[in-house]
Amino acid sequence: MKKATSQDREIAVDILCRAFINIMVPNSINYVIKKSGNRYKTLKILMEYQFDLSLLYGSIFLSDDNNGCILYLDQPKFSPKRFILELKLLFCCIGFENIFKVLKREKLLKSFHPEEKFIHLWLMAVCPDEQGKGIGTKLLQESLAMYRGELIYVETTTPENRTFYSQNGFKIFHETFELDYPLYFLNKTEH
Repeated sequence: MKKATSQDREIAVDILCRAFINIMVPNSINYVIKKSGNRYKTLKILMEYQFDLSLLYGSIFLSDDNNGCILYLDQPKFSPKRFILELKLLFCCIGFENIFKVLKREKLLKSFHPEEKFIHLWLMAVCPDEQGKGIGTKLLQESLAMYRGELIYVETTTPENRTFYSQNGFKIFHETFELDYPLYFLNKTEH
């Protein structure tokens, strides 16, 4: 595993896009991105935003073989750079027609954030043709080791991901079906 830098942006965004491009079930990504236009282009803008924000306010790790990527976020603060990133996200990815539903989603997510300091495991992906080979498990375990003593928080939308995180020591503390898809909230204190 290696910690990603700005030079790894293209590799990480490619992994993220490849992992999510063909997932059409209701989930957080499909809830946020606009339905019209080129799906790949819109998805790429979202993944670039998530990479850039994690680089500014968190950490990004790549698997040794560059087939897996994990993004952590450490409660980002407001800054001009963040504002610019969010404007681009709004205009190019979310679209004005989705503003209110995305704000509703963000409010719901924040209502279940831990009250104490936490690290947000924001997004994780493995290239589709490499899934099932242990890359994600190894990347998760190695990256969690960087956060000893920290509370790690994640939300996920699929039973498969819920099971994956549970098998890796995360505990479900809430689940809801308030949106068009399920949301599972999990956390773990890394020892």
